Amino acid sequence: MRFGLVRGRTPVISDANRWLTRSVYSHANIVFDDGTVYEAEAEGFVKSASLSVHNGGCQVDLLEYKVPLTEFEEAIARAQCEAMLGELYDYQAILGFLERSNFSPPSSARKLICSEADFLVSVALGLERVLLERIRPEEVAPEHINISPLTKWVRTVMA
Repeated sequence: MRFGLVRGRTPVISDANRWLTRSVYSHANIVFDDGTVYEAEAEGFVKSASLSVHNGGCQVDLLEYKVPLTEFEEAIARAQCEAMLGELYDYQAILGFLERSNFSPPSSARKLICSEADFLVSVALGLERVLLERIRPEEVAPEHINISPLTKWVRTVMA
């Protein structure tokens, strides 16, 4: 399993995401070795057959854990992704990056942003795999995955 960090997608939305999150990345997703991609999109948390489905023409930096996941951990990560399928996209949370406010949604209205979904997968893997400490899932921006002490850059691909 790898974390995909996307540089640009649609001019206005990508530029706004990069500016609001103070990052070169506008989007994050989860990529499995079989090519399956899970990501929070406008239509919610979705599963795709490849990176090019939602990220075509974009540069994607692939990161992975420095200590490789076990087969059991990979299965947990995929199960967590499957469990999140269909959850709505949280447009309000993106605005929270602008004012750095408390923008946690009520539990009855659970929605996700892309990097939050990546972070929740890391939480499902257990304490030693959590990407960052002292941060709430909805506050995680794509850049946080990049600066996690647990991840390393693997390669850059064009989706």
